[in-house]
Parts: sequence; C-alpha cells; structure tokens
Amino acid sequence: MQKEIYDINQDKKEIAKLLQKYITCIFQEYKEIIPIDVRKMLENISNFEDIIHIENTGTISLFVYNNQVFLPNDAYKVLKSMAKIPGFGLNKNHQTHNSSNMIINDNTYLTFVKHVFLKGLSPVEYFKEILLHETMHLCGSSGAYALYEGFNELKTREIALKYHFETSCCGYPKETKIAYELQQLFGKEICDKLTFASNIPDRLKLLEIEIGYDAVLLYSQVLKEMQLQFEPYMSKKYPGMLGIKNKCSEYAKINYSKVYELIKQYQIKYSTRSLEDEAKLSNESQSKK
Repeated sequence: MQKEIYDINQDKKEIAKLLQKYITCIFQEYKEIIPIDVRKMLENISNFEDIIHIENTGTISLFVYNNQVFLPNDAYKVLKSMAKIPGFGLNKNHQTHNSSNMIINDNTYLTFVKHVFLKGLSPVEYFKEILLHETMHLCGSSGAYALYEGFNELKTREIALKYHFETSCCGYPKETKIAYELQQLFGKEICDKLTFASNIPDRLKLLEIEIGYDAVLLYSQVLKEMQLQFEPYMSKKYPGMLGIKNKCSEYAKINYSKVYELIKQYQIKYSTRSLEDEAKLSNESQSKK
C-alpha cells in the first residue's frame, strides 16, 4: 500500500471524529427512543478510535458489529486497483442525489459503485459516505433483516437531509422504498420507534397498541417475505474487485413483488373502510336533521 496516498491512522482519526459528531446528533434527534443500554455504552466511550478497527473482513463495506466499527482492508485494495483504471476521478463533483430526491430515488448499489469511480473517492471518502448508516446501527437501530435495513436507511436519509450530513443515498434502495411505504401507512413517529425497538415482540406490541391487529399482521408478513428474498444476497461475502460485480448481480435478483401486493391489500382495505366510515357519518348527520 502506498503510504503517500493512504494514511490509515489519519483515516481512523477522521472517521472517529465524524462518528462522535453523528452519535451526538442521533441522540438529540431520537432522544428517549434510543435504548438506554446503548446510550450508556456510547456515552462511556472516551476515545472513539478505540472502537474502530481496520482489518480483513471479507467484504469491501464498512460495518458495525458487536458495538465495534470495522473498516475493511479490502476497500483499500479495491480502490487502489480502481484508481489505475482510465477515467477514475473524471468527475470530482459527481453526486448521486440532491435535496429533492434524497429520501426516495432510483439509485442502486451499482449507482454507488459508478459514483465512487467517477468522483475518484479515496478510502476515507468512501467510508464517510457509508458511515452515517452504520452509526444509526451503532445507536441501536436494528439491521441484518431486510426490513430493518430499509428502516435504518430511511432514517439515515431523513437525518442526513435535515442536518446536511454526507451519505450516499444508495444503500438498500429496494428495502428503503418499502420502509417508506409502511411509514406512509403507520406514520413517522411509530416508524421511528419501530426502528429502535429492541426485538420483534416489542415491535408487534407497539403496532397492536397504536394501530391494531391488521398492522401487526402486515408488518409480520412483510418482514417474513422480505427476508425470504433477501437472505440469499445477505448470506454471501463479496471480496475484491470481482465482489463488486457479484454483489450488484445478487442484489438485482431480489424481488419484492409479493410484499407490494400485501401493502396494496392493506391500503385497499383501509381506504374502503375509510369510505364506509365517511358514508356512515354522513347518513347519521342526515338522519339527525
């Protein structure tokens, strides 16, 4: 590795500084929603560099695991290889989004790969565009399940838009769109709570109390169907340059058409119920006259 190009120790310092800034803001934004044990754990960290590790992980993506942040060595290797390809860094001002399409857009993982190449990102710049999403996980937002990742990315984009933070707006695009659809049905406040809830029973209880059993059923069905489609993609590792191609290919195979059918059925049921309620109220009003 060429030390004059990549300074790993400096990268670690930059990521640690930004990580602390994000955590402070997420705490302010979500206040009492963040689990108490998570809040206490993060508040007790005196030096955020202590939880950042640069090592071989078998992937090119920055990720959080067991309250630790991992910056993969493979990202350094891949970006060093990409930098040798003609056209790398051709458009230093390239962006994947603007303020009007940060939340919902048609970006994919391939969009992000092209962005990394065209803008000519260094490893630390690459990590910074992923960091906010992973910091949300560190703060107690669940992951691994497809629907959880969708809500985590949705909240990442919302907070990035509000505070002008840097993020790619390319992560988990299919899952984010479904999370957004559910948020239109359940409301933002409830979906904020769902994002940081500790376990599935807590989520289902919340929905039953706040909305009703049909919402519990929809959430459960969507969670299960999404995971069925998502697992083949998530269970694989994608190291090296070939890993980029394989990751794009595997993600393209994910098909959530059944999930959208479930959401549509719920929408129809409740829009119909709303019309019936309006008609009932109108009839009652007329009879009183």
